[in-house]
Amino acid sequence: MQVSEILQRYNIQPNPLKDQFFLTNEEVIVKIVDFADLNKKDTVLEIGAGLGTITKEIAQRAGRVIAFEVDKRFKPILTKLPDNIELHLENAWNYVQLGGKVPYKKAYNKVVSNLPYSFAEPFLHNLTFLNYDKVILVVPLKILKKLEHGIFGSFFKVDVLFTVGKGNFYPTPRTNSVVINLVKLPDPIQTKNLGLFLRQYIYQHEGQLVKNSIMEGLIKYHQLVYGILVTKNQARKIISDSGIDKIHLDNKPIKHDVYEIVSEKFNNNLWNKKQPLEQIK
Repeated sequence: MQVSEILQRYNIQPNPLKDQFFLTNEEVIVKIVDFADLNKKDTVLEIGAGLGTITKEIAQRAGRVIAFEVDKRFKPILTKLPDNIELHLENAWNYVQLGGKVPYKKAYNKVVSNLPYSFAEPFLHNLTFLNYDKVILVVPLKILKKLEHGIFGSFFKVDVLFTVGKGNFYPTPRTNSVVINLVKLPDPIQTKNLGLFLRQYIYQHEGQLVKNSIMEGLIKYHQLVYGILVTKNQARKIISDSGIDKIHLDNKPIKHDVYEIVSEKFNNNLWNKKQPLEQIK
């Protein structure tokens, strides 16, 4: 049965303003799930289950699927899916905020989702705090640009797997989408990349002033990488000597250019050499 026919049967009118664009091409759906390399040991999170077309394909291969759909009109369709699907007819935000863990539930290790545009940025933000095995997402081209050129590039390497033309969705969106594999960058502590470490630290502590995040980050980095105790005063001296403008230091990281500035000052220079004590005395 065609997607349009299913929607008509259940008297559901999709709302593009709520990012309700459903994949209609079965070959595309199979190809998306293929890239997740699923097996029966996997627990997969899907956000925006919709008609359950991707959900069903995931369930055939994974041990367990945790599927979220906020629109309760889809309940009669989704409740007919296989038993290894744990269905949540609610917003996924509270769940992903907890790192995929709620009482009596096992955490997911993979994500496969035609991610709603409105949920993309908060979900990606939370993903920066997590460890996972694989994340395969269908996203509009504008999200891809954010991933490749924004702060998320400090956390993920984006592998574009293939393009999904807008004609493969119902209703038809304005732009094409892409299927991406979101690969977490190597731990900057392990690679001794201070610039990247500070970028990540500032973003993950965006509620505090940049200078405080850099100070804390410098202390933590030197302790973890070199086993050196850097005092707050030493860290403040490093920040003062870095040449970063006070307009960036004395504010929260609202403007994203602060990440580039910090990376430029602390990356690929004397801070990454093997004798850190010489720079902080």
